[in-house]
Amino acid sequence: MNHLSQATNSLLLQLVMDLKNGYIRRCEALGLAPSEMLMLQSLTIEDLHYLGNSPVSVLSVQIHHANLARILHQARIEQQRIQRIDRALALSGSIDLMHYFFGLSSLEVAARRRIAGIAVKSGRVSVLTEAESRDLWQRWQAAKMRDADSADGLDIMMDVAEHHDISLTSVWNAVKEWQQQGASGSVSVKKQG
Repeated sequence: MNHLSQATNSLLLQLVMDLKNGYIRRCEALGLAPSEMLMLQSLTIEDLHYLGNSPVSVLSVQIHHANLARILHQARIEQQRIQRIDRALALSGSIDLMHYFFGLSSLEVAARRRIAGIAVKSGRVSVLTEAESRDLWQRWQAAKMRDADSADGLDIMMDVAEHHDISLTSVWNAVKEWQQQGASGSVSVKKQG
């Protein structure tokens, strides 16, 4: 018996169990006719044993290539999101920042910090020095950043926080302050939904 027939026969046995438990929707979704469901439902233990060990497969397996490509693409996007979350937390991203950019609740942030072994410093967030602020502004201008709420905007803020070994929240606060002051037409605030 090859592995494919064994796998498809295992699925068939699962369908028999579903039928015996009254779950017919899965069987209908796979295209079983009512008469086939009745036959499967009336199988004996010996019949099930024979089906499970048969080298003949009654099901065919087909790869849906477009769906596979979509789900792999989505998995990569989600992996990038998780990496950004982990990086932002490691750079002392506040609960407000994590909620704003990633939609995480305070409980999720606390749990992720605990798992990563990240200790939270108490007290106020420090303000950027003039040199740090200038570096951030120059990087912001060089990137022609138009949307501070974008993933690219967050990446620039994280780069500056890493480079200067400062809190990401401090960098974010500086960018928000620029936006409130209207420091430049190149920095706009539009919350992405």
